Amino acid sequence: MSIVTVMTPDRPGLSTPRLIGLDWGTTSMRCWLLGDNGRVLDSRRLAGGLLDMAAGIDTADPAARARAYQETFLDVCGPWLRADPGLPALACGMVGSAQGWREAGYLDVPARLDITGPALTPVPLAIGSMHLVPGLRVPSEPRHDIAGDVLRGEETQVIGALQSIERPDAEHLLVLPGTHTKWIRIADRKVLSFTTAMTGELFALVTQHGLLSHTGTTPRRDDAAFARGLTAGFSARERGLAAAMFGARALVLDGLLEPAALADYLSGVVIADEVRHLLPHHGGAERIILCGNDDLCRRYAAALRMRDVRTQVVDEDAAAAGLWSVAVASGLVAVGGHA
Repeated sequence: MSIVTVMTPDRPGLSTPRLIGLDWGTTSMRCWLLGDNGRVLDSRRLAGGLLDMAAGIDTADPAARARAYQETFLDVCGPWLRADPGLPALACGMVGSAQGWREAGYLDVPARLDITGPALTPVPLAIGSMHLVPGLRVPSEPRHDIAGDVLRGEETQVIGALQSIERPDAEHLLVLPGTHTKWIRIADRKVLSFTTAMTGELFALVTQHGLLSHTGTTPRRDDAAFARGLTAGFSARERGLAAAMFGARALVLDGLLEPAALADYLSGVVIADEVRHLLPHHGGAERIILCGNDDLCRRYAAALRMRDVRTQVVDEDAAAAGLWSVAVASGLVAVGGHA
């Protein structure tokens, strides 16, 4: 099991714990102990998600998956449950997928973001109670051979992000950078459409396992190389993404790009290609809400500036606020936090 990082708790006024919130995804697990009004009292992060768990269990065996997920959950959040027995838990993300703890299903878009109790999936626990938030789905259109789309976890981040957005009932385009970046169009607190780009996963595969990973040097941050990559990605219309990415190898061989800067250059190429395609696909925007970790949001903001798009950054811990909102709407906790 990977190391669990315990963040500094924030307990002004010794607020009583009301809920355990989890964003349990493919590559990481973030947990929050939430008090009155959704205040974060403590938080923990597990540097390993579903991919790590799948390596050690038979994912085709629901009982084996349930045992593994419960064991990990209790390892990480057990101290909170032992201190406050019966504390409810609410989880979003890939933990509710077919390969997760228990399948939580999907809501078809357009979908309202006021997710309530009937949409949640209960999970048996040795101690306490657990519910899973459903994902969202764009159904495929088999008659026209058009593939649909799915997301899990991002719906909860969007619910939380709305609390930091001016005019939350208006129409907005949100981008949630990550392993699978989501472009989500919302209006009137409803998800109208969304698109997934495997940009983060593609970048990781190429830089960690592909030919371009064999540079013999340790990557270092190079903002200039990233900016060059953005320019290359935006101008790769005729050659395409695959050719633009391989161009990085030629630059290194010709001494025009430091091997240690290769990762940042490629990051610019793939992000620019994503923005070039998906910004017009979603009708364009003068302003986009970014929700994710600081470094990824910084990179996407730089790419969007090159398309004259302003950005507002919302903290990636918006998921905690989203989980609290769903818990209140579902009656897992009372308004204000008093059960």
